[in-house]
Amino acid sequence: MKSTRQKKQQGVALIIALVITTVAVSLASLAMYRQRLQIRLSSNISNLEQAYQYAIGMEDWSKKILEKDYKDNPNIDSNQEDWHVALPPIPIQGGSLIGQLEDLQGRINLNALLMKYPTLAHATRPPSRTGADKSGATNNRQDKTKVTKTESLIYKRLSALIATIDKEQTLGPPENFVDTLWDWIDKDDKERQGGAESNYYQSLEVPYMAANAPLMNVSELLLLKDLNKEIVEELKPLVSTLPKDTTINLNTAPLEVLKAIGFDDTTATAIKKARDETPFKSLNDFWGLEEVKTLFAPNTEMGQKKANYAQTLSVNSHYFLLKGQVNINNTRLFINSILERKKGKVRVIMRDYRKP
Repeated sequence: MKSTRQKKQQGVALIIALVITTVAVSLASLAMYRQRLQIRLSSNISNLEQAYQYAIGMEDWSKKILEKDYKDNPNIDSNQEDWHVALPPIPIQGGSLIGQLEDLQGRINLNALLMKYPTLAHATRPPSRTGADKSGATNNRQDKTKVTKTESLIYKRLSALIATIDKEQTLGPPENFVDTLWDWIDKDDKERQGGAESNYYQSLEVPYMAANAPLMNVSELLLLKDLNKEIVEELKPLVSTLPKDTTINLNTAPLEVLKAIGFDDTTATAIKKARDETPFKSLNDFWGLEEVKTLFAPNTEMGQKKANYAQTLSVNSHYFLLKGQVNINNTRLFINSILERKKGKVRVIMRDYRKP
């Protein structure tokens, strides 16, 4: 018979064997888990690289279709043209892709708030006779052409636009939003009545400075005083952050933008109906629309500022937004690219991969 000592030794050996086996199994399981994780990570990276190439391919597609559109018809851009047709889900290896081009000049440009429009000349007075010189010849003197500065219509447009979105005036009067935006993008630190400069933002729990520069992305609005995600999301499809001298394309502007420009419901609806049937080929076509002609009659307030309005409106565009999505297996990639078209040539000037 085995002694008690031998039995104890065997028990200890068994326990050690079990511990070693447990450790070995754990290490093997960990190695297998890490291997599976590495395989999945490698697969995701591979899928992401493929998705990126497809996204760049959508950019190339956008460039070609915009260049062809300019070649076919360089003077107008409308929602009836091929560039505006959305890509249906296109099958690719392991997934699909979709894409859509949008006209950024169909929106109100936030950066245009500080645009200084060219001065408008008044009619020059006729030459006046000022007398004769010793030779008997008369000296004709022409008065210097008088000019008047044009007002920034964007202030009123943004006020009207935010009034339709913030109906409960959670931001206060509509002018507060515009003043806050003005303070954010202007170069000085002088605070407007309803606005906020760096001294306000530095007093926050997480302090920062006002940009004092044009907006780069609509999402930047979330940094402004009192702005919340809900209002910014409603603003996104109606505003842009383009160079300050860009115009609004009447052929692509949605109804909300047409109303914010200053047109009443009847006129805005008439403009949209007319351009959807036959896009405006020039601003003269637009001015010739009966409802517009009435609104801009010479004896009306808007008629007296017709030239001011003309400086901010157009029937063609230079800036477009590509919104795309690529799905490959479990990988999803979004792409938002701003394309600039100048003299028929298209280039990407900004790109991000955030979900729209």
